[in-house]
Amino acid sequence: LFFGQDHAVPAYASTFDHAVEAASAGYYSALLSRYNVLAEITATERAALHRYTFNNPSQPARVLFDISRTPERYRSASVERRGTDVLVGRVNVDFPVFFAARVNAPFTVTTFNGQTLGPGGTANGDDLGVILDFANAPRPLLVKIGVSYTDEAGALANLDAEIPGWDFEAVRASTVAAWDKELALIEVEGGTSADRTSFYTALARAQQFPNLHSDVDGRYRGPDGNVHQDSRPHYSQFSSWDSYRGQNQLQAEIVPERYADMIHSLLAFHQQAGFLPRWQEGSGDASHMTGDPIIPFIGEAWCRGALDAPLREALWPALTNLALRRDASLREKGYEAVEAMEPPVPYQATPVAPLNDAQLLLTQSQDAANPTGGAAASATLEYGIADFSLALMAQSVPGADAGAIAQRSLNYRNLFDPATKWIRPRNADGTWLTPFAPEIGYGFQEGTSWQYSWMVMHDYAGVFTRMGGEAASSQRLDTFFNLPASAAAPIAWPTVQNQVTLFGISYAGNQYAPGNEHDLQAPYVYNYIGAPWKSQAVARAAASIYTPTTNGLPGNDDLGALSGWLVWTMSGLYPMNPGTPLAVVGSPVFEKVTLKRASGDLVIQAPGASIANKYVQSASVDGAELTRSWLLLPRGATTVRLQMGAAPNMAWGSAPAARPPSMSTHGLEAFGCSL
Repeated sequence: LFFGQDHAVPAYASTFDHAVEAASAGYYSALLSRYNVLAEITATERAALHRYTFNNPSQPARVLFDISRTPERYRSASVERRGTDVLVGRVNVDFPVFFAARVNAPFTVTTFNGQTLGPGGTANGDDLGVILDFANAPRPLLVKIGVSYTDEAGALANLDAEIPGWDFEAVRASTVAAWDKELALIEVEGGTSADRTSFYTALARAQQFPNLHSDVDGRYRGPDGNVHQDSRPHYSQFSSWDSYRGQNQLQAEIVPERYADMIHSLLAFHQQAGFLPRWQEGSGDASHMTGDPIIPFIGEAWCRGALDAPLREALWPALTNLALRRDASLREKGYEAVEAMEPPVPYQATPVAPLNDAQLLLTQSQDAANPTGGAAASATLEYGIADFSLALMAQSVPGADAGAIAQRSLNYRNLFDPATKWIRPRNADGTWLTPFAPEIGYGFQEGTSWQYSWMVMHDYAGVFTRMGGEAASSQRLDTFFNLPASAAAPIAWPTVQNQVTLFGISYAGNQYAPGNEHDLQAPYVYNYIGAPWKSQAVARAAASIYTPTTNGLPGNDDLGALSGWLVWTMSGLYPMNPGTPLAVVGSPVFEKVTLKRASGDLVIQAPGASIANKYVQSASVDGAELTRSWLLLPRGATTVRLQMGAAPNMAWGSAPAARPPSMSTHGLEAFGCSL
């Protein structure tokens, strides 16, 4: 059985050779060794065109549709044959996905269980598949497939509108041209060939999601189960818990009109369902993970001045409504309370003991399904980040109490245990969870206090105070990243750290986890302690494990989230505060990066940037010296210049006044949310 699946490798499966596999934006091909068939695919926005070249003249042409099989498990499905060359159907995942297939030759249809389908014939089941046979198949054989979240008619309309002909190369060329346009939104100069491949691969991934949810005629199925229509493109697949750590900010900068369409889609969801989604899949809210990450998603556009007054007015009650849906203990106590552990999790205070603790790992695995109990501490932090973004928006809303919302964003303080100086889960009666060690995962979603104690991006000054001061906090960060080893061995050590987490599956030690989202911002925390050179070292080290290879991603990209982080990190700036245009300075890989923006290009110059020259020596913005390690990204044309060198400049950005703002030391206005 495949890991995480309920079905074995199918009997019809074929091996293929990676040496002759090809993958690029808008095209994929593989030679199926068992059948000596070259399988190729290109795509449009809502449809795909397959080309099958049967290299064995004596081999009959057959195409198999394993309709019920998904990467996770079998699903209920249905299929209908229409005429002699069309199939339509649906597969029910957590929502229905409809498809239509048109082939450039007549075919006969037989289901896996031997049922023959004539024109108009139908079949359904939980293990549904069909085989198409051809009496006189053209070689190559072409298959067009359209998809829709609305209905089968929508899938067929999408197919015929976007691929009216059979010219595979023309469709491929059009798709490549479309991707070239999207990838040209950022231009880089310098770096190695591998750097550029990794960068543009990440840029492509970061723009694949959210998905188009509407058909070519504007119809889409809403969370109320009804079919709606919109003149704007309608979007779904909002991986919000993941994407607010870099991907959202990237899209808000380079594709603001598309981003505004996404926000209109979210408002429509609220109007049809009565709430904004946490993690939208298809027409519904799967509500994966915790918090209200859709708030900073909207805040990115709001604080960049990309939303007009009527849209802001319509969004505000939808945003504030989310607070009413939160756990009662959060509203009443200022933190979400964990559920009592029975029996208590055993723990021996050694770095590797939890890795051998089956009960602990089981507890952690249950956390994802129990976000309000087993992940209550991390949920409190997530809601704080959302409230911080909401407070920023409240500044421009008549009658809104931005100060009260901002105070609510500091609820993390209710979980900072003064005895241990860690973020620590609390029980409903106010007592601290016992037993406790920062390596224990109970109370945290896919992590421990080691990762989550850094997830208070809007108030690091307050975090450091509660950790025992900047010196203690810096030492804890050094342990977290294993400095100086991670800087001295930029590829090797982050790889080891990532593999210890089983690539984002298990967290039980004191390690940075570059394969998951909850501590993506952690390399940049040193900027807040006055040691940006350490941020430059560890950010470069973390980026080094993204490679143009088959294992070039350190974990689940989560619909482009890791890729969005990489684009920013390789560019040399990182958007630290979700929902704001505030960026901290990192270590650019390229000598020049140009973000093409409708409001004016953002140019990041880094003369001398290389593998060796990873440390910022000095900085300027539009020719004016920049002595602090952060900036607010202007809306107009801007040039940020970072002079690079091989040795760290420990003085640059070290002064207290040079550090990025925190809620404990600054007001909301310092974070740059403006209209």
